Amino acid sequence: MIVVTPPSRKAFSSALVQDADWRRAASSAAERVRADLGGRPCDLAVAFVSEPYRSLEAAELAGLLSKELPGAVLLGCNAAGVIGPGREIEHAPAVSLLGMNLPGVRLQPFTFSPGDLATLSTGDQLLRALDLYPTERPNFLCLADPLTCDVDRLLKVFNEGYPGRPLVGGLSSGAAAGGAGWIFSEGEILSEGAAGVCLWGDLEVDTVVSQGCRPVGACFLVTKSDRHVLRQLGGRPAFEVLRELVESLSPDDRRLAKHSLMAGIAMEEKRGGLQPGNFFIRNLIGVDPADGAVMVGASVRPGQTLQFHLRDARAAAEDLEAMLGKVPAEGASPRAGLLFSCLGRGKGLFGAADHDIKMIESRLGPMAVAGFFANGELGPVGGRNYVHGYTSSLALLS
Repeated sequence: MIVVTPPSRKAFSSALVQDADWRRAASSAAERVRADLGGRPCDLAVAFVSEPYRSLEAAELAGLLSKELPGAVLLGCNAAGVIGPGREIEHAPAVSLLGMNLPGVRLQPFTFSPGDLATLSTGDQLLRALDLYPTERPNFLCLADPLTCDVDRLLKVFNEGYPGRPLVGGLSSGAAAGGAGWIFSEGEILSEGAAGVCLWGDLEVDTVVSQGCRPVGACFLVTKSDRHVLRQLGGRPAFEVLRELVESLSPDDRRLAKHSLMAGIAMEEKRGGLQPGNFFIRNLIGVDPADGAVMVGASVRPGQTLQFHLRDARAAAEDLEAMLGKVPAEGASPRAGLLFSCLGRGKGLFGAADHDIKMIESRLGPMAVAGFFANGELGPVGGRNYVHGYTSSLALLS
C-alpha cells in the first residue's frame, strides 16, 4: 500500500499512557493523538507496548489502533520498556504512541520473514523486492526480531541498495522481559523476521547515534581470529593483550572492567585515525587463558582494528550531549522523534529514570516522541547503517 497526501504543513502528536488495562491505555493514547492532530488524518502511527501486559493480544491491539486511527499505516512492537514525552517507563505497563500527519510524503510498509531474507543477497534484489528507486531518496524505519532476523544481511542489502540512506529502528525486546516478542505491521502480526516503513517525499530525517562507552588503551590489529573467537591481536595472544590492558587501568577503571569491558570493532579504517564513535560495540562473552583466546559477541576478521571500551554513565551522558549538539536547529516545520535506547541504558546505567529523553528534550526542545528499550539499535554512522549495542539511536522527522 502506498499513501500519498497533498502538500501542506506536517503535524505530529504523541502520547504515553500508563494503565493496568492495555485496552484503556491504547484507546486513551489514540484519543489524545487524534485530538492533537485536530481533525487531520493520521497517516503513520508507531506504537510500542511494554511487556508486562501479559494478556495482550497483538492482533487485537492492531485492530483497536486501526479503528481509532482509520487509514493510518501501523507499525509497532512489544518491549521491556517504552519511552514517550519526558518519561522512560521500564518494566511497568504502558503504551507509547506517535501519530503523524505527513502531507507530501509517501509511505510503503514492508515485511521480511527469515525465509525472505535468506533469498536477499544483493542490493539489487532488495530494490526489486521493494520496487523503490534510490533516486527517490527514501528513509527507512525498521523493527526486527533479534532471535530470527539475520540483521547483518538485512543491513547489508539496505546499505548496498540505498547507499547513504538512513535505516533507523531497533530489535524488539518483549522476549527479554520473559514473554513472547512480536511486531505488527498493518494487520499482520510477526513473531519472527522484520517489518518497517519506507518514507520519501517532503520529509527531512536527521539521525543521532550515541554510544555509551569510552575507549581505553591502544588500537590493535586483529591478526588471527575464528569467527567470534579472537586469537591474536598484533601478533600476540588476545588474552595476554587483554590482561595487560586491565592491569594498566586505574583502580576505578579496573573495578568497572569486571562487568563493563567491551570490544570496539572499527566500522571502517580512517586515514586521520579512529575516534570515539568510529567503533561498533560488542560484549566480551568469555576468555580461554590456556588457549590465549577472547570470545567476542560478533564475528571478527583478521585485518580489522579493535579497541577495548568501558561502559559507564559519564561516557554515555557526555557522548549523547555532544551528538545532540551537532543536530541542526529546528526550522519552520515541527519535529518529531523516534528513540531506540539500549536495554543496558536507562535507570540501570544512569541511576535515575528518564535520562536520555530528558537530555534530548533539554537540548532540542519539547517534541512529539515515542520509543522503546531495544535489544539492539539500528542507525547510521558515517553514511552506513549498523546494528549497535549500548546506544541511543534517534530519528528526528521534520
